[in-house]
Amino acid sequence: MDRKAMKQSIMEALSRKLGDGYHISFRQVLKTNQKLDGLTILRDGSCISPSIYLDPFYADLENGASFDDVINEILRGYDSIKMHPNHFNAAAVKNFSYTKGRLYVELINRHLNMELLQDIPHSMFLDDFAVTVRCLVGTQGAETASFLVHNSLLDMWHIEKDALLSLALQNTRELLGIDLRNMREVLAGLCPSPRASRTADMPMWVMTNKQKLSGASTVLFSDILEDFAEKHGNFYVIFSSVHEALLVPTPDSSDIDTITQINQQVNATQVQEGEILGTKAYYYSKDTGFIL
Repeated sequence: MDRKAMKQSIMEALSRKLGDGYHISFRQVLKTNQKLDGLTILRDGSCISPSIYLDPFYADLENGASFDDVINEILRGYDSIKMHPNHFNAAAVKNFSYTKGRLYVELINRHLNMELLQDIPHSMFLDDFAVTVRCLVGTQGAETASFLVHNSLLDMWHIEKDALLSLALQNTRELLGIDLRNMREVLAGLCPSPRASRTADMPMWVMTNKQKLSGASTVLFSDILEDFAEKHGNFYVIFSSVHEALLVPTPDSSDIDTITQINQQVNATQVQEGEILGTKAYYYSKDTGFIL
């Protein structure tokens, strides 16, 4: 069964299970680095329902899962959304006084998101990145809920693109802060032990924010990079994911091709598709900044 047939069979099965009073629809959803099939189950009288992405369920069916099990799992996901909403206030989002303090920036790879960028406000950064805007709308425990700002909201909010990006960048620092630590300290926090605490600093620093949320955008704060260069000299910047960047002090850029290859290998094997950011390493000079 191909994915088109799977989608049709899923819709028919859900319609039978749910019965009258529900509207089921599909739409293609552009997300960072991805184009996904989104399923929406809208109960009569409701005006909003989050998308359930079908691609993992397609994979389950392709790997031999029973059709009934997959349908039941989709319905459990829908029930979970109803029971544990992300406190998303759709009406409030239309009001800029509600959203303006919740905006923050996220870096994405512009080459992997050319279609998505046609529909969202953004600016370019270095050779490979676009600065986009997200809106933080809720938290539940360690989880956060946010949405990507699209061009259609600019008219609703009566704001120009450049002003939106400037506000979001300012908010990012105030909302999320900056977390720049040596890799030794990061690893010790993940696996604390007396031995780890005595280990010498590793020649690598992790730069993100206090929420570990879209933390690679911290490289947009030039004063932080300048201060790091003053302390440690020239360095590589490896955009390891949308959530963080790695800073590696080095006297020259002779190993940049090797580091780029390692970055690409890690992307292919260890980074979730939606979180891939960089495909090459960059070199930052204490005297001139980023060297392109």
